Amino acid sequence: MTTIRQLIESSPKRANELFARLVDTSETAIKTRDRLFSQLKDELELQARLEEQHLLPVLKKHKDTKGLVADALNDNRQTRELLAELERTPKESEAFGTKVAELRKAFQQHVRDDKKDFLPVVVKALSDEEASAVVGKIEDGKAKLEAEQRAEADERRADTRRQADEAEREKAGQARAEQDEAARAKAEKAEKAETERSRKEAAAAEATPPAAARKADDARKADDGKGNRKEAPRQSESRDKAEAERPAAELVDAGEKVARMVMTAGAEGTRDLGKALRVASGADQPQEAAAKAESLVPGPSMMDLLGEQARHAMQVTVAVSTARSMNDIARAQGDFLTGSFQRMTQLNARYLSLLRDGMGFGAFLNPRH
Repeated sequence: MTTIRQLIESSPKRANELFARLVDTSETAIKTRDRLFSQLKDELELQARLEEQHLLPVLKKHKDTKGLVADALNDNRQTRELLAELERTPKESEAFGTKVAELRKAFQQHVRDDKKDFLPVVVKALSDEEASAVVGKIEDGKAKLEAEQRAEADERRADTRRQADEAEREKAGQARAEQDEAARAKAEKAEKAETERSRKEAAAAEATPPAAARKADDARKADDGKGNRKEAPRQSESRDKAEAERPAAELVDAGEKVARMVMTAGAEGTRDLGKALRVASGADQPQEAAAKAESLVPGPSMMDLLGEQARHAMQVTVAVSTARSMNDIARAQGDFLTGSFQRMTQLNARYLSLLRDGMGFGAFLNPRH
């Protein structure tokens, strides 16, 4: 177990180490000086408090040591005053180093006096039980105070970090604000430049009316071009329909030509047939003979077929002109073409039947045997 002598002799050890490191710092090592001074202040304050709380009250009880208490309290007061003065002194100044040296000298003199005068009297005056109790209380108090100091140091470091973070955030916010302000100023400058440019253009346009008129005319032409482009699909659709109707009209004309050809051929054939039948039957008029001959052949007459062709041609013309799509036009054209060829085939067949039946009728009227 630690004795009272060992405790008093070992107490200055850490303080002397901190003094030595602090004296060796330069005026530019501001952060190092601040850190070492803070540690030295905590160490000296710890020793003074433990001494005042646990040792000096016991010394007051003994006649031989009672006079030492006042000297010890005075030394602690002077130490605290020097520490407070050092704390106010700028760490980068030459005066700080000078005052640290003075405090170190005073502390070391105090340690020498304790070993020479204070320690022998205390060891002699206190019993072993009293000395052990004082040592135990000082060691327990030192551990407790050191823990509190560590907690306070941690809190100070955390507070320092918070302040640094806050300063960094403020700096970043200020930088963003400056950037926003610069961007706003740039935008205002650009807007003013654009306004000035527009004003100059307007002034130039007013000073040159022909150019302004040409510009307006170009704009109207551009608008007209847009209108023409809008009408283009409808015009294209009309052209497509006209193109589709043209083949239909040509087809109708072709059907009419076919009908006229068949009609002509039928009429000539009828006349020829009528002549032959008139001779054979003794009829006075060729039309009567032809009609008589045609009535003998079953099926629609040639005039009926020709009339149907004309009606169909009229129907397809109307259908094409009113068609809504290309499919309707194509269907009307196809129906007309098919019907025209069917009627042409029927006309030819009718004509051949008339010839055949007519000749048979003549042979029947004038038998050779």
